[in-house]
Amino acid sequence: MPIELTSTQIELAEKLSQHSKDACELVGLKCQKCEPQHFYLTVHRYYGRVQGMTAEVDRCIDWCMSKGKLVFTAQRFGNWCVNKVKWSKEDEIKKAEMNKLKNGNEYQQADYARRTAPRTNKYDFLQ
Repeated sequence: MPIELTSTQIELAEKLSQHSKDACELVGLKCQKCEPQHFYLTVHRYYGRVQGMTAEVDRCIDWCMSKGKLVFTAQRFGNWCVNKVKWSKEDEIKKAEMNKLKNGNEYQQADYARRTAPRTNKYDFLQ
């Protein structure tokens, strides 16, 4: 069954393709398999779940450079989006947990205060 993309999703894939080519040229990375059709599956899966996909392309390219990768591909960006969704979900869970502690009973509030208090030295956790 073929993937059905809306016109907005097709435009986004084209923007991601062009943006990744420009960004890779700017920093000196090779950009392989970065035509719009290579981004279709990623856009189809993560449209609405990953906010600011062009900014995420930049972050993914930065990551490639920091790890010494020489090539950027749409597949690598797809893998980045998988991790981005996972990181976002972990952040949501952490925020919900901290909110529960902040608004909970006195013991939970004390735990929240302990977790959010700035540490003065690396041995504060022993106290």
